[in-house]
Amino acid sequence: MKKTFFILILLLSLTHLIIAQSDADTVFLSVLDCRESAYAENYAIQTAKGQYKITEKLHSAAKTQYFGQLNLIGNYQLTNKPFQVLSDNLFMPVVPFWSVDQANMELNPNMLENPLLNGMVLNPLTNEVMTDPEGNPLFFFYSYLPADKMQIGTHHNFVFGPSFIQPIYLGGKIRSLNKIAQSGKEIASYNVEIENNKEIYKIEQAYWRIVDLQEKQKIIGKYLELLNQVLFDVENLYTEGVVTRAEVLQVNVKINEAELDQARVNNGLILSEMALCQLIGLPIETEIYLTDTPDDIQALPKFDGSAQLALDNRSEIKMLEEAQKMAIAQKDLMRSRFLPNAALTANYLFIKPNPYKGFNNSFGSDWTVGISMQIPLTFWGDSFYTMNASKELINIAELKKEEAKSLITLEVQQAWFKYSETVKTLSLMKKSVEFAEETLRISQDNFNEGMISIAKLLEAQTKWHKTNGDLIEAKTQVKMLEVEYKMKTGQF
Repeated sequence: MKKTFFILILLLSLTHLIIAQSDADTVFLSVLDCRESAYAENYAIQTAKGQYKITEKLHSAAKTQYFGQLNLIGNYQLTNKPFQVLSDNLFMPVVPFWSVDQANMELNPNMLENPLLNGMVLNPLTNEVMTDPEGNPLFFFYSYLPADKMQIGTHHNFVFGPSFIQPIYLGGKIRSLNKIAQSGKEIASYNVEIENNKEIYKIEQAYWRIVDLQEKQKIIGKYLELLNQVLFDVENLYTEGVVTRAEVLQVNVKINEAELDQARVNNGLILSEMALCQLIGLPIETEIYLTDTPDDIQALPKFDGSAQLALDNRSEIKMLEEAQKMAIAQKDLMRSRFLPNAALTANYLFIKPNPYKGFNNSFGSDWTVGISMQIPLTFWGDSFYTMNASKELINIAELKKEEAKSLITLEVQQAWFKYSETVKTLSLMKKSVEFAEETLRISQDNFNEGMISIAKLLEAQTKWHKTNGDLIEAKTQVKMLEVEYKMKTGQF
């Protein structure tokens, strides 16, 4: 007895655990929950956000062009032979120091007044200064400079060190590039809004499609209950010999048709739930329960300024406006090619062989500061062609914006017509359902009293099933078109 009681307690515990686990796996979702989940998890929205982050980084990169660049430059060159200063051997006269004018460190022009004292050679016959074939005076002493010994440089040459370049004026290139990057970032941000609206619209469509199928599932269940009750009554009447076998089969055919419709609705519901889970970033096998219903529908009032509201709020228009700004900045960028460029340069270089110590095999160093200037003189028409092309881009951007405005105005009007027509359809369907319910009630009473045939009762039940299904479709369609109208008018 104790063992049986223990097994019973264990089974009850396991049952409670299974139920709790089932409840834990069920996700309750409202339309707002789906929107929030999609903004955080939807693949298309996350991709658009990633593209925005890229343009944000590119804009930050464009800003850095205002600042100077510090680089470490280096160069190694292997040369075949060194530089030779003298082409031939050189003889340089040696003169006493008094032959040099101390004021300017040049030869004293009066040195010929006493040539012997200044180291010049005199002709013993004429007592005149002797000259070489080129007319230069001859001296007693010369220093000998052999050409092969006057070589500088080595096979291995090095130059390296830090280098800094600060733009001063580039004709507006950097400013134009920053404007282009800024517009690109704004376009990407508007694209995030567009993708978000597209996905929210898909989510709303999927949400209300599930609600539609869930409500139809209930209607089909009630319809099958009605048919099974008729089948029960008809089989009893057949047993009593009141009706024929064909009439029993007629009811069975209706039940089979309803069961087939029920299977289709069940399969469509499963696929629709999986599609919604995929859109909002949940695992597609997640069991979901939707909390919103289309029962309380408040028709939107007619808004005369809806077209202007759309033109003011739609991200597509804002995106095209940014594209127009980008085209203008592109024109400014092309214009900068006509203007001069100036930059400040600063370097600290290490050089080997050392030019500051007779080009010996060691490292020498020095710093330099300067300004570089580049003034374009000839273009062969290239800059003019690109400038004219950029002007056409501005015209195209303006045309696209105007075209988008006209299309959006048309979209808003179409969306309103579709919505208002569906609201009217919903009102008519409510009356049709009331009529079908009353007809079914009367038909059921007449059938019970034997006043009408089974075919007439089945016809009334089918009409009831169809009108209720149409009413559900009208309700969910109103919600879908309401979302579409708000999206077209930029109210998301």
